[in-house]
Amino acid sequence: MSQAIRFTPKRDLSAQQNLNDFIALARDHLTLWSELEDFAWDAYRWPTTHVAIRFTNFENSGLRPGIACESHQLMHTTFIEVAKAFLRYKHTLRPKKSIGVEIRALRTIEFALRQDTPVPNITNFDQRHWDRAVSALEPSATRQGVCDVMLDILKTLAELGILTVDPRFWRHPYLGRHSYDCINGARAPDEVKAKKVPNQSALLAIAEVFSRGAKETQEDIDIMVTCITGLLMSAPTRIGETIRFRTDCLRDATDKNGECQKFLAYWVPKTRQFIRKAIPKTMGEVATEAVNRLTTITEEGRRLAHYMEKNPTTFYRHANCPNIPDDQELTPKQVAQALGFSLQKSCAGFIKRHTGNYSLTGFTLNSLWQLVLNEHRALNPHFPYQEAPMSSAEPPLKMSESLLCFRRFQLAYNSGASPVLLAPCDRNFYYRRLRTGSKNALAMNFFARHGYEAIKFTSHSLRHLLNRLGRNSGISMDMLTEWSGRATTRQTRTYLHDDPLTAASNGAALFGTNQEQEPLKPVTDGEAELYGQGPFHRSRYGICRRSWRAGPCNKFADCLNCSELLMCKGHKIATEIIKLDRDNLFLTYTAAQRAIAKGDRAASRWTEKAGPQIERLDQLLAILHDPEIPDGSPIEMAGEDFSHEKVIVSEKANAVGIKLLDRNELRITYGDDLLACIELLRSSDNA
Repeated sequence: MSQAIRFTPKRDLSAQQNLNDFIALARDHLTLWSELEDFAWDAYRWPTTHVAIRFTNFENSGLRPGIACESHQLMHTTFIEVAKAFLRYKHTLRPKKSIGVEIRALRTIEFALRQDTPVPNITNFDQRHWDRAVSALEPSATRQGVCDVMLDILKTLAELGILTVDPRFWRHPYLGRHSYDCINGARAPDEVKAKKVPNQSALLAIAEVFSRGAKETQEDIDIMVTCITGLLMSAPTRIGETIRFRTDCLRDATDKNGECQKFLAYWVPKTRQFIRKAIPKTMGEVATEAVNRLTTITEEGRRLAHYMEKNPTTFYRHANCPNIPDDQELTPKQVAQALGFSLQKSCAGFIKRHTGNYSLTGFTLNSLWQLVLNEHRALNPHFPYQEAPMSSAEPPLKMSESLLCFRRFQLAYNSGASPVLLAPCDRNFYYRRLRTGSKNALAMNFFARHGYEAIKFTSHSLRHLLNRLGRNSGISMDMLTEWSGRATTRQTRTYLHDDPLTAASNGAALFGTNQEQEPLKPVTDGEAELYGQGPFHRSRYGICRRSWRAGPCNKFADCLNCSELLMCKGHKIATEIIKLDRDNLFLTYTAAQRAIAKGDRAASRWTEKAGPQIERLDQLLAILHDPEIPDGSPIEMAGEDFSHEKVIVSEKANAVGIKLLDRNELRITYGDDLLACIELLRSSDNA
């Protein structure tokens, strides 16, 4: 507007009189948003420059957008006037896009006032209401930002003489370690930051569906989801920025090394500049294929948008349009064909919405075109743009130039795309196909439709992933900030999560304190299979690799030779582990037999060790699987070479210089027969 009207309160008047004058000024003299369609001061829903708002109360703030609000779901009528006056006055002086946060703050103020009196009077707001409002926002993840905005609103109302208290010294507790930065931002705990990256199973599922597109024809909805994901993985891009992609958004140039470098080029309103985001070489082919597929499925939409820009007076002659003169009467079948409906019943619903009856007779292409134009204006309020222009100096991309120019119902599962109507694209096109929770959400879920588990997946998690990968690859903070299209490096820190071990390693390298030797990582079962079978044994802790000549480890599986071991019949985990140990030992036993057959005599020591152990494990498994032994029965094995008592005796013997012979050494040297004789001599029956 050419002249801003500022409200000047009169200090000698009461706060209530200043409030009444303030509301009258905003309602009767300010004209902001009055030029927008469906705007009315008394309406509970206001269309604003950037987003529509509803004056629902605190308890019903999550009400779905398409549901009509009832009186008990709205703010009190007295406070609605205050909220409307403040928003119109504030955005007249300084238009901003943060109106969504402001309406949340106003809801909270109204909620705090209603706890004392059924009629919330803003002039009575004081410290106790502030404390109550702050407490009500505690469960919210954005509580810090809402409290800051709420305090700004109260300060403004105090300056206007509407509040009788001074809120300048009020504070909220969501600072320091309770701030967003410490809870969910740059200094958030490791487990919080770990949840911000996308689920790897979800990425692999999307990649698999994307790869099928090279060999089979896919639905437009699957192309949209997979290709946009591919572009979001090519450069850290916000989902809302994708509607600013042109068909030529993917470009290339020669870098300083003489190699071809691909990049995404588009306008970023947040930084108010046209940027180029470099694409890693590994994602170059994916980005190219994604743009090509999106260009193909949206070509007809751009053709229709270009036709609509000319303000046509004749029907759009699409491929299935009846080939008859514009003024010739159509049959009901031709009416449905012209409007793009496969069923006459669906077409009748469209006609009823515009004419009041279901009849499909008496129409020509000329009369149908007037209905199409009415529907087009309702569906595309910002045409020829997909979104509302922020200013006349910076108009957004036209639909006829957009890479994501979709027709109505083009991304629906149970109906075909409309040949005569457009659908402005927004971030919900992508979000609605990946959300989980409700039954309707699962019916539209991309993963569920392709036979995968319905995994939670957000577009913003890809920005976190690319920023962390870039950081791990050595990209500087300034370059990451520029690559992501942010204003400051402070915002970039929220997206990073340096691994403590990696940070320690980098620090050690910086100060020259790296260790030359590092411990090896444990070997997994999958990696163990790569070794094949040979002179080594597996355990749940890893693999012991030896040679045939070195012989088996004397400490292997000692637990099952221990007299102190007490087992429980029916313990499934213990039974599975024993079965696994037996199977692994048998593989080693058979490998040793093959080595003996080839002439390696040293392998015989392995068979002598493993054979009795396998027999012992078989006996133990037979007991554990015996149905006659009830579950829960204690099982104690008679140990052969270990018990705590023997350890004490061995220590005492060593102290006095007596050497005790090891049973394993006796068995290997003299065989089991000698041990049997010794046991016979030691038995009480032969004493």
